[in-house]
Amino acid sequence: MLSRDEVKQKLIAWGIETPTDEQVSDYLATISKETKSAEDRATRYKAESDRVKDLEKQLKEVNEKGMTDLELSQKKTEEALKEVESLRSTVKQMELLKSLADIGIVGDDANGLISEDGSLNTEKLGKIIESREKAAVATFEKDALEKTPAPDGKKGDDGGEDEKPYKDIVDRVAASKKAETEAVSIIDSYK
Repeated sequence: MLSRDEVKQKLIAWGIETPTDEQVSDYLATISKETKSAEDRATRYKAESDRVKDLEKQLKEVNEKGMTDLELSQKKTEEALKEVESLRSTVKQMELLKSLADIGIVGDDANGLISEDGSLNTEKLGKIIESREKAAVATFEKDALEKTPAPDGKKGDDGGEDEKPYKDIVDRVAASKKAETEAVSIIDSYK
């Protein structure tokens, strides 16, 4: 609840230069009345909510009394089977995630490969494998170019000036392959 001083400050902020004690009392009375009204509504809604819950419970009991023991057990069996199916799907998803982690596919890539029913999206898996193969080929080609001797017979292993032109060529080829791989990935994402 607001104090009288707080109410005076609010009234001043609203443009009343010097609020009277009567204005402050009226404002506090209005707030008290509205607060009481809101509390009464909340109490009434709570009572109605409790009544609805009791009625739902009674309805469930009446429905179950009207069922034979066989019908009750069938209903419980159906509910249990639904839960078992849900658990199987979850287990299947977890097994697939583990299998994907074993081959190095984790995080968003792995989660995106598995649908809600636990099946594997083979098209997306193929794209991931393809991009990894392209990256491996680019790395192999870069390594092969770095190990290739220069046309003049020098290997360039001494780190001197003779190595620099060939290193620039290797770096450009590697960058070109990387750009090609990225372009293919971008194009594939729009398919």
